[in-house]
Formats: sequence, C-alpha cells, structure tokens
Amino acid sequence: MLTLAAKLTFLLRRRPGPDGEPPSNQTLSDEIRALPGHNRGGSKGQLSKLRRGDDKNPTLDTICALATVLGAPAPFLLPGWDEFDVLSVIEGNPKARDVVRHLDGLSPADLDALLKHLRERRSQLGLAPDVPATVIDAESDSGDVNRRHRRRRSMEEAAKYAADSLEGL
Repeated sequence: MLTLAAKLTFLLRRRPGPDGEPPSNQTLSDEIRALPGHNRGGSKGQLSKLRRGDDKNPTLDTICALATVLGAPAPFLLPGWDEFDVLSVIEGNPKARDVVRHLDGLSPADLDALLKHLRERRSQLGLAPDVPATVIDAESDSGDVNRRHRRRRSMEEAAKYAADSLEGL
C-alpha cells in the first residue's frame, strides 16, 4: 500500500513547473489558499510534513484541497486507494461508474470473457489492447528541492560549538 507521501510525490511529478521541478510547498500552499471557500489547512509547514511522511493524518479539507489543486481524484489520497488510473476514469466518466456497478456479482469466468471482449474492441478502435497500470514509486520527497538541508548537531557537537563561539567574546 502506498503512503500519502508517495502519492503526493507521484502527483506533483506529473505537473512540473517552468523549471521542470515539481511545485514547491510554498507554491502548493498558495494554490490551496486561493481555492474558493478555502478556510483552513494547506500551510507550507503542513505540506512539507505531508510530503516527508511526518504527518499521516491530514483533515478531509486538506485532502480535498490537495486533490483539487493536483487534479486528482480525492479517494486516491486515502489509504488503500492506490489505482490512480482507475479512480481517474471512474471519477471522470459516469458511464465507467455504471460499467463498474454492473461487474458486481459476475463470476471470474464472466469477467475474463468481458476483458477479452474489451481487448478485442480496443484493438478494433486502434487502441492498445492492454492498459497497463501506472507504476507509482513508493519513495517520497519533502518538496524542498532548493532548500539546503542542514545536518543536525549532536548534543556534544552543539555544546562544543557553543563553547567555541563563546570563547571569542
């Protein structure tokens, strides 16, 4: 199962900015705050935590806002919903939802026959017979692409640094 951070990384890599990089946390925060009716969530700090995987429990408002600005189905950002392509088709096409409802109760043999028919029909239409699922990398990034990452000092290193700094005073 993909983490929320990995899903965000996937969605953000799909929409690079003018520099070819995914949008920064600041840009994303600005887009969320510009949504009509937006009243909470989407701060730069919160987005950084979500992208790093430090915050695994955002509010529903934040999920919906992220889905809106990233052009993704909101369920994709929920646990257990890892099929971006399937959710996009279902969300964007009422007929596809109707087809899925009609699959309920069919036997595995019936589903295999239906898949065979769909592949044949796609070939007739000049489409690829198989539609592979999009592979989503389970890695995430913090979104701080241009930020210099500082190494944290241990307690001993911090004490020595402080003492060395005070010696010159």
